Amino acid sequence: MSTTDAIAEIIKSAVASGVREALNVQEVTNRRLLTVEEAAVYLGRSRREIFNMIAGNTIPTVGEGKLRRFDIRDLDTWIANNKH
Repeated sequence: MSTTDAIAEIIKSAVASGVREALNVQEVTNRRLLTVEEAAVYLGRSRREIFNMIAGNTIPTVGEGKLRRFDIRDLDTWIANNKH
């Protein structure tokens, strides 16, 4: 591996780590139930899109009333079912 390749790998690793930290991805994936904000990050969607998915019964939620959580397993299933 050349010096340039080694530097590129270091930069790539640092950027990936920074992105994960900025999005709290590691924190999100350590729990089974996620908030709307966390589900949005996990799915790469906006909060508004998540609320639209809830209203349209596109994605299952856990809870009663206005307090809704998302089972990360359901999000993974949604991802798998929406692959084209």
